Amino acid sequence: MGQVKRLAAGGILTVSMSPSFAAKWLMPRIEHFRTRHPDIDLRIDADVRLVDFSANEVDIVIRYGPGSYPGLKSVLLFEEELFPVCSPRLLSSAVPLRSIADLGQHTLLHDETINFAGPIPSWRVWLQMVGLEQAIDLNRGLRFNSSVTATQAAVDGHGVLLGRSLIVADDLSAGRLIRPFAKSCPAGLGYYLLHPPQVASRANVHAFVDWIIEEAAGEGTGGEG
Repeated sequence: MGQVKRLAAGGILTVSMSPSFAAKWLMPRIEHFRTRHPDIDLRIDADVRLVDFSANEVDIVIRYGPGSYPGLKSVLLFEEELFPVCSPRLLSSAVPLRSIADLGQHTLLHDETINFAGPIPSWRVWLQMVGLEQAIDLNRGLRFNSSVTATQAAVDGHGVLLGRSLIVADDLSAGRLIRPFAKSCPAGLGYYLLHPPQVASRANVHAFVDWIIEEAAGEGTGGEG
């Protein structure tokens, strides 16, 4: 009887999201949700595959993209900015990093996680904005298919990463990363919470949606689509 009541009140809620969003944003805040809703057991599906809601046991997805998701309820959680980040140790190395042109003497870390048709967050986009695309060899550097790994490489002092503001936020706050230059540019993409309209009335879905919108609001958020 107790188990039946527990399932009615909360039960398992499966949320699909990228490994980087799970590791860098959700996990540091997950206890906030668990404290508020101890009756809901979250199942984190750390994947970016396409989800067929009718065939998969997934209730909610969080995706990074341009924002066009026909047939789904869509809430913009975050927009991102791009800016260089590096370990504080890099500033005291033998190679200077006083001006943007000095990037030519450092290892560039390329986060190649995002793959869309059209402009994507990249060193090329940021260097075009500051007018130095032709001065820096963009073929150089270390390339990663994981934002978490790319960020850790920057924390460990292996080079300069073009950071995505949401992914690097906690490392900046903790002093593990710094911004050597103030210039930033919009990524043109955002994190969206998505689910079929018909599940919106479910208590556990409603609880998670309300919580994450409230949590995101304290860090800057968009709105519903």
